[in-house]
Amino acid sequence: MIKHKKLLRFTKAALTLMLTAAITLSSTSVANAASLGIDVSKYQGAINWGAVPSSGVTYAFIKVGSTKSGVDPAFAANVMGAQAAGIRTGVYIYSYATSVEAAVNEANLVLQWIEGYNINFPVAFDIEDKVQKGLDANTVTAMCNAFCDVIAAAGYHPIVYTGANFYRSHMTPALRYDIWIAQYASACEIPGHSIWQSSYQGSVAGVAGNVDINYMYKDYHNMILPVGFAQRDGFTYFYNNYRIQFGWVDFNGARYHMDALGHMNTDWFTDETGTYYLAADGHALIGQNQVGPDRYYFNELGQIQSGWITVADNQYYYDANNGCRMVTGWYNDETGRHYLFPADGHLVKGSINIDNKDYLFSAEGSMLTNWQTVNGLKYYYNPADGAMVRGWLGDIANRYYLSPVDGHMVTGYQNIENANYYFNENGIMQTGMVKIGDGTFYFDPNTGRQQMGFIGDMTNRYYFNTADGRMMTGTQTIDGQTYYFDQNGKMLTGWQNIGGANFYFNPADGAMLKGLIAGPDGVYGTSETDGHQLINEAAVIAGVSRCFDANGRLVANAPYTIGAAVYICDANGVAALATPAAPAGQQ
Repeated sequence: MIKHKKLLRFTKAALTLMLTAAITLSSTSVANAASLGIDVSKYQGAINWGAVPSSGVTYAFIKVGSTKSGVDPAFAANVMGAQAAGIRTGVYIYSYATSVEAAVNEANLVLQWIEGYNINFPVAFDIEDKVQKGLDANTVTAMCNAFCDVIAAAGYHPIVYTGANFYRSHMTPALRYDIWIAQYASACEIPGHSIWQSSYQGSVAGVAGNVDINYMYKDYHNMILPVGFAQRDGFTYFYNNYRIQFGWVDFNGARYHMDALGHMNTDWFTDETGTYYLAADGHALIGQNQVGPDRYYFNELGQIQSGWITVADNQYYYDANNGCRMVTGWYNDETGRHYLFPADGHLVKGSINIDNKDYLFSAEGSMLTNWQTVNGLKYYYNPADGAMVRGWLGDIANRYYLSPVDGHMVTGYQNIENANYYFNENGIMQTGMVKIGDGTFYFDPNTGRQQMGFIGDMTNRYYFNTADGRMMTGTQTIDGQTYYFDQNGKMLTGWQNIGGANFYFNPADGAMLKGLIAGPDGVYGTSETDGHQLINEAAVIAGVSRCFDANGRLVANAPYTIGAAVYICDANGVAALATPAAPAGQQ
């Protein structure tokens, strides 16, 4: 559209081109055009719309207004006149927008202006003004998309109008909507156009003076319906009063749902009102229905239902946590409890064996899991599947044993597969040092099996009687060797005072040593008979006599007196009884 129908200044060459292109309708030749239309405003004056169809015009775009001049004075008359003549009617706004925000405001203004009118053809965004020529292509494209987004969201078909040169310089491939191109020539050079404005100097019956001539290449006549479903590009749309509908649609006694783009939904659908199943033709199912391998229940609005439903005096359960499917077989509710429904759907209660597994159900039919007490005995039902557990249960920190016969939890001493274990009053397997009665016993921390004999390394070593596993304390003879354990059962090494006498226990293995013992400050001796340390005492060790002083060290290279006896000790510590006794002071 040329603003105000005032001719712009063209070069002589351009003017010649326009004049030869199409001055009148009859002289214009257009191949493959769907139909002929015009666009008008107040500048065409009063139009005899009843005569216009005789020229072959099937549609008209009527200026609704602009932000500068407001609603076009001829808008209402032109809309009503065109529609009374059976001419499909779209509208356009002459845009002065220079930003996306302004374009959105213009779109909302158009919607306000056309409210109450049955607009049954596209709504056009006319962008060509001089205020927009300085804008970059990205901004212009974004403005066009923003305007059209608002129009489309209202159910109308948007289209962008502009000149060929403006399109080339100010539009990018990011433009998402149909285009209406003004190019006054023998053909439109812009690919993909839906409408071509071939001339602004056309002539049609009923219009005094020149009028814009347009050829449509997209069949808006059959796309935009008064009411009903339309299919295109693989989608189904629903129209009412020539506008695409969104959301729920009631039609011929059935409900349908159209998405935010106007596409009809099928299959499963969920919105804020509930979940629905929309058949292949889009209608929402109601009542009890088979969908695939499962059965569901939908109320009179088509909303899927869950919980207990009574149908023909029979109760069914539809699981909200399993897509609201009708439950058969096993079922988990939102609390993790289980219900058993055989094929006929009846509720099972109490104990039951299924596929050689035992299960327990409450009086309300909920499957019981974890620890349950039945007739004073405790049983464990696996939370994963509800089956009664037998044998070992849990990790080493909390391990139980459940009778292989009936599944009850055991306590106390138990022999399991030829190994002894101990379970406390709560059934938990004990490990490490365990006090049982008046004794202490040891159970392997990794397996729980009772251990006997020596346990631990030389830093912390204990001995548990091989007869019953009881921890030993004090002096113990084991396999012919003597060991010493403190009151806590820990094996002691080195010099130990026992009953007022010192004894020496080998740091390497804990066994008591007898005879000569090398120390850091000398050689010491212990009795070969009972192992006590020899202090100020002579004794036969390794077959020879030796003397040990008051500190217990071996006497060498000196005489030594013990009581009335005097000994001569050689360099190796071998002592010989002296005769007579050595002088005083040489002890």
